[in-house]
Amino acid sequence: MYIYILQLLDMFENLTYDTIYHEHLSYLAIRPLKKLFDQYGLDIFDVEVHEVQGRSLRVFVCRKGYQVVKKSVQNYIDLELEMGLDKIESYQKLFERILNQRKQLRTLLVDLKLQDKRIASYGAPAKGNTMLNYCHIGTEILDYALEDLPNKHNLFTPGMKIPIIPRGAIPPDYYLMLAWNYEKQILEKEQEFLKNGGHFIIPVEGIRII
Repeated sequence: MYIYILQLLDMFENLTYDTIYHEHLSYLAIRPLKKLFDQYGLDIFDVEVHEVQGRSLRVFVCRKGYQVVKKSVQNYIDLELEMGLDKIESYQKLFERILNQRKQLRTLLVDLKLQDKRIASYGAPAKGNTMLNYCHIGTEILDYALEDLPNKHNLFTPGMKIPIIPRGAIPPDYYLMLAWNYEKQILEKEQEFLKNGGHFIIPVEGIRII
């Protein structure tokens, strides 16, 4: 059998804290999972990385001895140890990095507004609301949230109350890409926006502007 898990390592590597919300409260690592399954006579025999909600893991499990344990399992455990996932200090540093990223993002957005730039969010995903509320990004910064899903139109983002609208509004100078897990597809779709001088702010893996 196999299970999908939201991997803790991705939080450390790419600061994907915005994926924490009511549906995603557990972020797991292979090392403690292996210890858990060992207690019940089970082996993790393979690990695959999938681009779901950032980088999720597909973990393959069987009864002990039924499959050859692939190198991917130990490779992933070694990577987790290298990143210090077994040390409390690493989590304290993670918190400090997230605080710093929040400060950098707000500073960037406020500076752009002082330059009279128009900014909107691209997408109104659940993860986006974690970021908007944690970073205190509201209507003083974002004019609207562009969303293609009709069931979200004419509503507001929870907490920060940013209006969610369909296509048709005047494009902004910058989109804050809240749906960053679809970055590749969005950039391919919005070539005209980019060619006309528009930019995307991508708030994970460090703050990037495209």
